Amino acid sequence: MQLNLSTDIALRTLIYLGKKNEAVTISEVSEAFDISKTHLMKVVMALVAANLIISERGRNGGIRLALDAKDISVGAVVRLMENNLALVVCMKEGATNDVCPLMPKCRLRKLFFNAQSAFLATLDGSTLADIM
Repeated sequence: MQLNLSTDIALRTLIYLGKKNEAVTISEVSEAFDISKTHLMKVVMALVAANLIISERGRNGGIRLALDAKDISVGAVVRLMENNLALVVCMKEGATNDVCPLMPKCRLRKLFFNAQSAFLATLDGSTLADIM
């Protein structure tokens, strides 16, 4: 399993904002992590829409955390940014029994669901404050 680049950028941006504890510009974050401003702006828009960060325009504007770092779950951020957490095709939402000849009694699928649940539970047990 590999998380997508947007998830990585979202988590690093939140950590950066948490450590700065003040409004910063997109340019500053982009330069700090050597990432594309365009990609960062897409990630920031998703984080703003989820009420995790605040974006303020103007001379003293920038982006900052909308919540205390202890109130931002790492698991929630991963779920927000990942389009699909399915480990295999039969775990995808809406998968039918004809996607694999082992369905519907496949024990491997159940094992993968349990592993995914444990992974997400671990992330849910950590907050932004924990990883700062």
